[in-house]
Amino acid sequence: MKTNYPIHKYTYSFNITKSEVNEYKKLLPSVLYAKMESTAKQLLKSMEVHKKIQQHLFKLNVLQNAYLKDRLKITHTIQKLNEHEVLFAVLVNKENSTTKDIICNAIFGFTIKDKVSLHQAS
Repeated sequence: MKTNYPIHKYTYSFNITKSEVNEYKKLLPSVLYAKMESTAKQLLKSMEVHKKIQQHLFKLNVLQNAYLKDRLKITHTIQKLNEHEVLFAVLVNKENSTTKDIICNAIFGFTIKDKVSLHQAS
């Protein structure tokens, strides 16, 4: 039986600090990826405690650089949620910009190994 769930959006904001940039004051890609990944996993924390979940990165597009002292906003939107898979669209914008520049976008997918009550995740 296929169950449809409402689409949810979650946001997380952070300031880029000196320890997260290279010598040219550009945000390190590994730091950006780690923040996107950890915020996606936070949303699944209630399910991860009881069930086995395997992560997949389907797509990652870095469109421009972010710099020291920029404030970034990560927005996760659940695109697909069923008993076998959770699919997130991730968008990273500059918050302290008048144009809300897009830094990158990605698609994260999580395969659910055990059946789970998905109302816990939404």
